[in-house]
Amino acid sequence: MRIELINTGTELVLGDTINTNAAWIGQRLAALGLMVQRQTIVPDGAVIGEVLAEAAGRSDVVIATGGLGPTNDDVTREITAGLLGLPMDVDPGVVAHLEAYFHRRGREVNQATLRQAMVPRGARVLENPFGTAPGLHLPAVLGAERGWNCHFFLLPGPPRELKPMVENWVEPV
Repeated sequence: MRIELINTGTELVLGDTINTNAAWIGQRLAALGLMVQRQTIVPDGAVIGEVLAEAAGRSDVVIATGGLGPTNDDVTREITAGLLGLPMDVDPGVVAHLEAYFHRRGREVNQATLRQAMVPRGARVLENPFGTAPGLHLPAVLGAERGWNCHFFLLPGPPRELKPMVENWVEPV
């Protein structure tokens, strides 16, 4: 199985944040007998689409971390949907999660945060009990029109959110 890891975030490229996610994911997959074939770190922005498309053309699984949050530079979800030609729909389960998450903190959900409830059609939402951005699994069949046979896992970047999601959603697949 060919697996690629793409870590997104300008803070990673600049060295402002140390990329501990890559080492941790590599170790977890190696313990399962799986090897990451390539790791790429890219800044926020359009370049994410370039590396996702390249990786999808040569891999069975692409794991992308980061870029799923509420800010304008969090574009991994939208770029992936665009690459696959998928419309985005509001997921009521994600909206409910966001409302409950913010209610527990005595705050209201704002429009920027609700962006995280937009899900590419056909994607499976991966619950994130430790944050607001859900993960997404886009099965290989969604890339068939592009000639890709590649599963995409889009995961949040913060390690306290990412690690349980890898353990609960990625490893079992």
